[in-house]
Amino acid sequence: MSNVSEYELGGVRVNLEAQSVCHGEQRLELSQKKYFDVLQCLIEQYPNWVTREQLIELVWAGNHYVGDKAINNAIWHIRKSLAEIDPDVQYIVTKRGHGYRLAVEPVLREAASPEPNAVRSFPANGWGLGAGLLLLTAVLSWLLVWRGGADSSEIQLTPAERLTNYPGSEFAPAVDPSGQWLAFAWARPNQVSDLYIRALAGDGEPRQLTFSEQSEHGPEWAADGKGIYYVERGGVEQDTVQSTCRVKYLELATLARNTISDCIVDLNTHLAVHPSGSTLAVNRSEPGIFNSGIYLIDLKDPSFPARRVSCGDECKYEDRDMAFSSDGTRLAFTRRSDLLSENIYLRDLRSGEERQLTRDESDIKSLSWDNSDRRIVYTSKVAGKRRTRVVDLESGEIGDLELQGASSLSRVPGSNRFVYSAGNTGKFISYLDLGGDLKAAMPLLHANFNQRSAHYSPVHRKLVYCANESGAMELWVSNLDGSEREQLTSLGGEVVTPRWSNRGDRIVFVASDRAEDGNQLLVIDFATRAISKVEPEHHNYSHPTWSPDDRYLFASVSDGGEYFAHRFDLAAGVDETLGDMPVMKLLSVGDGQVLFTSGPEGGLWSAELDPAGLAWKNLRQILSPEVFASLFNWDVYGERVFFQRNFRRNSQRNTGGQSQVMAFDLSSGDTTALALVPRGSLDRLSDFSYVPERDWLLFTQRESYQSDIYQFELRD
Repeated sequence: MSNVSEYELGGVRVNLEAQSVCHGEQRLELSQKKYFDVLQCLIEQYPNWVTREQLIELVWAGNHYVGDKAINNAIWHIRKSLAEIDPDVQYIVTKRGHGYRLAVEPVLREAASPEPNAVRSFPANGWGLGAGLLLLTAVLSWLLVWRGGADSSEIQLTPAERLTNYPGSEFAPAVDPSGQWLAFAWARPNQVSDLYIRALAGDGEPRQLTFSEQSEHGPEWAADGKGIYYVERGGVEQDTVQSTCRVKYLELATLARNTISDCIVDLNTHLAVHPSGSTLAVNRSEPGIFNSGIYLIDLKDPSFPARRVSCGDECKYEDRDMAFSSDGTRLAFTRRSDLLSENIYLRDLRSGEERQLTRDESDIKSLSWDNSDRRIVYTSKVAGKRRTRVVDLESGEIGDLELQGASSLSRVPGSNRFVYSAGNTGKFISYLDLGGDLKAAMPLLHANFNQRSAHYSPVHRKLVYCANESGAMELWVSNLDGSEREQLTSLGGEVVTPRWSNRGDRIVFVASDRAEDGNQLLVIDFATRAISKVEPEHHNYSHPTWSPDDRYLFASVSDGGEYFAHRFDLAAGVDETLGDMPVMKLLSVGDGQVLFTSGPEGGLWSAELDPAGLAWKNLRQILSPEVFASLFNWDVYGERVFFQRNFRRNSQRNTGGQSQVMAFDLSSGDTTALALVPRGSLDRLSDFSYVPERDWLLFTQRESYQSDIYQFELRD
C-alpha cells in the first residue's frame, strides 16, 4: 500500500487520486473534471500566481480556443463550492491582469491508496504517464464489459424483435403495468399521428384510440393501467400547424378525454408517471420563464398548481425528457445546456441533490431505467447518428448497445425487456429548379452519410455544408455537383449552419464547445483555413449571417433566456444587442433594412436599424404567423423571400398534410406557391439557400421517414 497526495485547505480535503473535495463526510460537487483540474493546478503552483495562459496550457492542453469563458466558469464554480463550507473565507484571490492564487495555504497530508504509483503530477501538457496508463486501463476494462468478452457479468443483448410493420411510422411505444398491452402512436402516410393499442405478444390488429384532426403521441400509461396520458398537438385554424399543445388523459373503457396541462407548441413534450400513480411529470414552461423545465402535477388534485423542480430563468439550460425510478425516489432526466449539448442527470426527489451522469452527448432521444434501478438505458444522436447506450449508476461506466436507429425507448414493466422505435434518419441536400415547368425536390448531394445546412457562394460557385463523413459533424466544401469535395474542419464535435461571407473569403458557423457548456461562434478564413473565435463570448448562438459589406456578423444569442439579435464588429471586437424584441434568425438586406423571425410573435418582420441607438425603426410584421410559420427555413435574394409553409390535413385545400415552398415579393407584397414537398421532409433547423446562376433553391431534406417498433432484452 502506497501513499497518494491529499491536501487540506482550511477544513477542506482535496484528494488528487480520487479527484474529490470533501469537508467531513460531505463531498462537494464540482460537476466537471476541468474544474477540479483548475483547483489542482492552483494547489500545485502555490504560492505562485497562475496566469490565464498557464491555465490554458496546463488544464486545456494549450487549446487557446477555450477563451475566457471556460476559465471564468471554472473559478466561479470552485468558489461557489468552497463557499458552501465557509462563506466568510476567501479561498481564491484574483489579481487583475495577472492571474489567480490560493489565499489559503494547502497543507500536504498522506492518504492511503490500494493502487501503486497513483500520485498524479500536473505536467505542462496536462497529463502524466501514470494518468495515461490509468486511462488506458479504464478504457480496456470498459471495452471488455460493454463490447464483448467471456465474463459472465457482461450484459447480453437479445436480437431485436420487430413488433409492428404498418404503412407509415409507428413510434413512442409504451407497455402497460401488466406487461400485456402496447400503446403507440401511428402516423399513416401523409397524415398526422393517432394513438393505438394492441397486445404486446402476437401480431393482432391494433385498436385505434383517437380520431381527431390533431396529432396525438407520447403515450404514458396510468399506474392502474386503466388509462393513458398523452400529448395532443394541432392547429385551430384551417391553414396552421401545431398552434396548440395539451397534455390529456384518455380513459380506455369509455375513450373519454380530459385535459391535464398545457404544453409548449414548439418543444418536444415528454411525460412520466410516478409509480404511485399520484404524480405526472411533464416538461414545459410558464409565463415569465423562458427555459423549459420539469413540472410535477398532482393527479389527485389537478387544480393544485404544478410544482417546478427545475430552476427558472436564472439557469442557462432547459430540462426535457424524464423517467422515475421504480421506487419513485429518483428522477433521471435530460438537460440541454445549448443547441448542441444535452446530457443525463439524476435527481434525488427527497433531498433535491443532482448529479451529472453523461458528458459529450448532443441530442438525447429517450431514457429508461433497467429493472434493478442500477442502470439507465438511453438513446442519443451524435454527429447525425443514433446510438443506444447504458450508464451504470454505481461505477459511472457507459457502454454502447448494438442497436441501429433507435429512439422512443421504454421498459416493459417487471422485466429487462425494452420496446423502442427505429427508422431511417438520413439527411441530404436537395434543390428545387424554380425556372422549370415541373417543380419537384431533387437530390443534389446524397450519400451514405448525413449532409445538411448547405450554403452557396456565387463568388466561388461552391457549397459549404455539414457532413458526418469523418465520424464527426464537420464543415465540407464542394462544387455544386458535389465534385472536388474537401473537409474544412477537424473539430471532432458538432458544427451547424455555416454561411459564406458575401465576398466569399470567410465562412461563419456555430460549433460545440467541448471544453465548456455552451457553443461557440467561429469564422474560418477560406484561403488559409485558419479558424478564429468571435469575441466576446456568449452561451448559445443560432444561425449567424453577414452584413452586405461583410463588416458585421449578425447572430441570435441566448445567455440562458430568450434569443436576441446581436451585431458583432469583427475588426473592432465590439458586440452590440439590436432592439428589444426576441429574434431567431436575421438577414440584412441592405440600406439598414433587416428581415427577421421572432419565436414568441411568429411571422416575418421588417425593420430599419437605427445606427445611433441600434434600435428598430419602422418595425412591422410583413407576413403573419398563419402564412409564415418557419423560424429558419427561409432566405432572401433580391426582392424575393423564399420560405416554407405548412398545412394540416384539409380536404378543401387538398394538401394531404404536405408543406409548400413559397416566394414572397417584397415590392408587390404578392405570395406565390412554388412547390409541394412531403410532410416533415424539410429539416426545420436548417436554412434555405438560393443559387442565382441556376435559379435553384437549396434546402436540407430528410429521408421519407418510416419507423417500426421493436423489442429487445438485456441479460446480465
